[in-house]
Amino acid sequence: MNLMNVEATAERLTQIAPDIIFNATTLHSWWVITKLPGDAFKRIDEARGGIWTPMHQVLIRRLMKAVRLANSPAVVVNASYPDVVNASLAAEGLAPAVGIGNIANAVPGVRLAAAHMLSMPPSSIDVRFFAHHYVSYRMPSTGGTDGAPYHLTIYANGLEVPHQDVDHAKLFSLVAGRFRRVKGLAGQSVTASSATAMLLAIARGTGDVVHAPGPIGLVGGYPVRVSQHGLLVDLPAKLSLDQAISVNRESQRFDGIESVDDDGTVRFTDTSAGVLRDVLGYDLQSYRPEECEARAEELAAHFSQFARDNGLQDFRTP
Repeated sequence: MNLMNVEATAERLTQIAPDIIFNATTLHSWWVITKLPGDAFKRIDEARGGIWTPMHQVLIRRLMKAVRLANSPAVVVNASYPDVVNASLAAEGLAPAVGIGNIANAVPGVRLAAAHMLSMPPSSIDVRFFAHHYVSYRMPSTGGTDGAPYHLTIYANGLEVPHQDVDHAKLFSLVAGRFRRVKGLAGQSVTASSATAMLLAIARGTGDVVHAPGPIGLVGGYPVRVSQHGLLVDLPAKLSLDQAISVNRESQRFDGIESVDDDGTVRFTDTSAGVLRDVLGYDLQSYRPEECEARAEELAAHFSQFARDNGLQDFRTP
């Protein structure tokens, strides 16, 4: 389908009448900047992943408009930077139900590391992990969060493990070491597994708990209970939903996002906006949801020029 054509997409959705829609489209895949020469990659990566939000938002926004136009009851699962995009779209009544990947990709390593530290089988360990994309991206690579906040509760045989019994610094070092996941393009199977877990949970509707970003239009990542009645953030006893949201709002700044306002405006941190200006020559502090297409086109043009200037001659804009 050409998702830019809302009417044609709506007509096709009416014909198909899907129960679940899985969106993995974007105008700028995460791996594109990794093809740059090392120094150029390092300079642009200082802005963190949030600066590409407009390019992740365009197609899912068009798709959600088609879903609404078709009056489709389908559950929409969004893979395109749902930690931020879903929250921005919520202001327009266009939020997908939930995302995939990101926090979910870090959970298997956390469970394995916790099982190792507690000398228990992994099947006996469960976790409730609340964290933004930055933590799920950074921690499995470096063994730390660089100060980005998170909340983690560990259970053994259904009982909460006291915080002092599992040192998080050691736990995260194990996730990045002994239990390190495959990263990069070769590690896309991890994200595929996260997507499959969510899609199966929705199809079953039996109350499975699956970690996911962007549920019900929230910023960041959460454990989500999926039933036939809908989705619910699954909170541990000592954490409120407001506290969980606050953790993710603070953490998103490490990904270059200052805030997602109530009207859907996405604001970049001064640092990330500075990289956009100084490295790409593009001045963008914030944008409203309805501006995402124009901002994505401008951002693509500036990045294309930067890529060509740095020897990536075969780079093609989306």
